[in-house]
Amino acid sequence: MTAAGWSVYEPEQDAQGSVWAGEREERFAGALAAQAAFGEGRGEEADELRAEVWLSAASSRLVQTVAGRAGLRPCEVLAQLAERIVVGEDGTVSVPPFTSSWWFPRRAERLVQRFLIRNGG
Repeated sequence: MTAAGWSVYEPEQDAQGSVWAGEREERFAGALAAQAAFGEGRGEEADELRAEVWLSAASSRLVQTVAGRAGLRPCEVLAQLAERIVVGEDGTVSVPPFTSSWWFPRRAERLVQRFLIRNGG
């Protein structure tokens, strides 16, 4: 600034700084829009649960094997297991046999499409 002969910083003369400020404002507006969309989605997902699960090595390998065979991610297999939990009158917990479905990838695709539509993408 001193080399350019400025005695005081003047934003209107700072072309690069103005570009950076504009980019920062665009990123901030994008972040606000994403946060608003996330907030709307949370209303729809109020009954959903996000959890971190630690499994033994044997259980982990089994879930990964099932996921690989079904073309799913391990978290999708665990979610499908959780959807099918049956609690007996005596408190026993079980999961009846089932064939893994492709429901989650289709649902994820619909969620992405909804997000893009809402955000002009």
